Amino acid sequence: MEEPRGRDEAQSAAAQSGAGASRALGGAATKAEPTGGGEGSARSQATKAAPGESFRPKRGRVWLVRVLIWVTTVLAVLAILAVWANRQLLNPDNWANTSTKLLQNAAVRDATSNYLVNQLYANVDVAGEIKSRLGTQLQPLAGPISGVLRNGATTAAQKALASPRVQDAWKQANKAADQTLVNIVKGNSGGVQVNGGEVSLNLAPIVADITTRLGLPDLSSKLPPSVANLTILRSNQIKLVQDLGNALKGLALVLTIIVPLLYALAIALARGYRRRALMNVGIAIVLAGLVVFLARTAIVSQVTNSLVKNDAIRPAATAVTSIATTMLGEIAGAFVIVGIPLIVAAWFAGPAGLAVKARRAIAPFLRERADWTFGIVTAIMALIFIWQPIPATGTPVGIIVFLALALVGTVLLRRQTAAEFPAP
Repeated sequence: MEEPRGRDEAQSAAAQSGAGASRALGGAATKAEPTGGGEGSARSQATKAAPGESFRPKRGRVWLVRVLIWVTTVLAVLAILAVWANRQLLNPDNWANTSTKLLQNAAVRDATSNYLVNQLYANVDVAGEIKSRLGTQLQPLAGPISGVLRNGATTAAQKALASPRVQDAWKQANKAADQTLVNIVKGNSGGVQVNGGEVSLNLAPIVADITTRLGLPDLSSKLPPSVANLTILRSNQIKLVQDLGNALKGLALVLTIIVPLLYALAIALARGYRRRALMNVGIAIVLAGLVVFLARTAIVSQVTNSLVKNDAIRPAATAVTSIATTMLGEIAGAFVIVGIPLIVAAWFAGPAGLAVKARRAIAPFLRERADWTFGIVTAIMALIFIWQPIPATGTPVGIIVFLALALVGTVLLRRQTAAEFPAP
């Protein structure tokens, strides 16, 4: 009986000795881990220290966040279109500037000059006007002179349309017409009256300048109203325009507010994987801008070619569509510019090897020089506000929002690096 008991005691002692060795090795490994310095160890620490990712999220919550992000992205595309339409149609200054750019385009000037000269000769007896200014002996030459003048009338019209005086008259006429439209939407007439229940664009000053260049008397008063005044809106359309205009303004305002709030809500709900949710939001914002870019390209190329059958005026129609949607492209570009930093920030806070190395390199500076850290961030944002890559960076609200986001992001980055790479 002694021998078995001795074997048992020997086995028990060996087991205790092995357990002690295991505990010792485990403790040594635990103590050695922070000073290992390996990339895998740092990446593991980065993953564990990532804010908002301390536990595994539920599948239902993950799908809720995904649906919220992509539904909001659809609303973002609608927001881009609504803001563009609101700024383009219901802002007289923007409308006037766009109209001036149209007249500054050679293809548009060619088409416009051809139209004006054709309308002039179709509605006015140019030969008779010339005959009345010639002496009795030269009156038989009025017909040939009229034909010769018509051959050079297009060139004269192009020069007239390119002159600063005519372009300024065109700009003011367009601004007045759009101001009338805005006043109608607001429900008042303001300083611009609606003549005969119609909103029209007065082309008479431009026609007068062209006839003067041709050496003819002012014939603009002899043009029929349908030519001298281009009707934009009739009285029976005013109520519809008021409703659509107010709806457009309301839609642009509501979507501008609700889209960022919904994106923020998606990130807030993504507890346990907020960094990935932030990256998804950035990708979604960039995607919204790219979708609008592609839509604009399709409109300029495909839609114009399908709607305009006359090859002679197709270049002008393409130019008009391109210039009219320039602001749409600018707004879409602003979305891309906003989305890219979100993607970069989410990547930089993640476990990628290069991101971990970069955080390790700047961790001592972030920890020891907080004043310099926030000062540098503020200086960079000030340069961005001076540059104004998007309109929002030049407005007081935009400056406050973007500066606050940059400072909050800096605070989170300092917390993360402090947890990953504590002071020795």
